[in-house]
Amino acid sequence: KEVAKDMDKAFRHYETAAMYGHVDARHNLGCEEYYAGNYELALQHFLVSAKLGDDHSLAMVKKKFMGGLATKADYASALRGYQNAIEEMSSPDRDEAKACFGK
Repeated sequence: KEVAKDMDKAFRHYETAAMYGHVDARHNLGCEEYYAGNYELALQHFLVSAKLGDDHSLAMVKKKFMGGLATKADYASALRGYQNAIEEMSSPDRDEAKACFGK
């Protein structure tokens, strides 16, 4: 038996999660807005999640920049924010755990 998808409900859940700082939810909102044709709003979601350290969102901002849907300033801002977030999240303990688990 197939379960029906309720995308309106999913979207509301993404919005709530994004407001509480869930980076993947913010990225997913960007994807949903992009598919709906809301490119400017999608870019804003991707910028926020890229600045929180999401590499997929950074790649989307770069793609939008290369396609003319984002400015050089948008991409530069996302890249700086991404690098700052990654730097803040790095620590010797995390590096040791990554080495231990092979990630």
